Amino acid sequence: MIVTMTQVLGDLIPYAVAVATSPLPLIVVLLLFRSPHARAASVAFLVSRFLVVAVVAGVVAFAAEFLPEFDDSSLPLAVLRILVGLALMVWAVVKVLKRPKRGDDVDMPGWMASIENSTIPSAARLGLLLSAANVKELAFGFGAGLTIASADLAVGPTILIAVLYALVACLALLVVIVAFLVAEQRVRGPLDSARGWLVRNNSVLIAGVLLIIGAILVGEGVSSL
Repeated sequence: MIVTMTQVLGDLIPYAVAVATSPLPLIVVLLLFRSPHARAASVAFLVSRFLVVAVVAGVVAFAAEFLPEFDDSSLPLAVLRILVGLALMVWAVVKVLKRPKRGDDVDMPGWMASIENSTIPSAARLGLLLSAANVKELAFGFGAGLTIASADLAVGPTILIAVLYALVACLALLVVIVAFLVAEQRVRGPLDSARGWLVRNNSVLIAGVLLIIGAILVGEGVSSL
């Protein structure tokens, strides 16, 4: 059982890293650092996001058990992985084509600018919304859930794996928030610079993540046919 869980965790790393390196949640947290309740609001956002990521992966893992003859080499799983992977790769191309041209000013959307005035409850709601209504991250959660389901684990280990997946997926936010809580004055300047860079390069970063994970899913699907 331990070996199987370790193998599943290894297989989940690409999905978790893709979620962890998504620029939008990082931008949101960096904006929350400028809100009146910066510390509590950023933690509320992180907790809300962690719960959604874990629940999505867990629900997909349990729901996938209803697929006929579901295992790591089953046809339904292979087809689902290929379709999701192709969709992510197409999305990556669209992101690159629609990226701002070099030299263009990148204006921050109004909803994003308003984050600086967030309260603690609104930060928690934002974490829920950005995680549950983000199609890209839902696709990653879908892939992670299918990977968990393919191991055919019991209920307890399945829940544990989903929680560990969410922990790795939220690791980047956790590190940034802890750094802010421990040394706010020292890291505020570098974090503000990072926020500007992420806003300017948001489309390219997302496209890169989508392309890599899409290619992984397609490769896994084709090898399982």
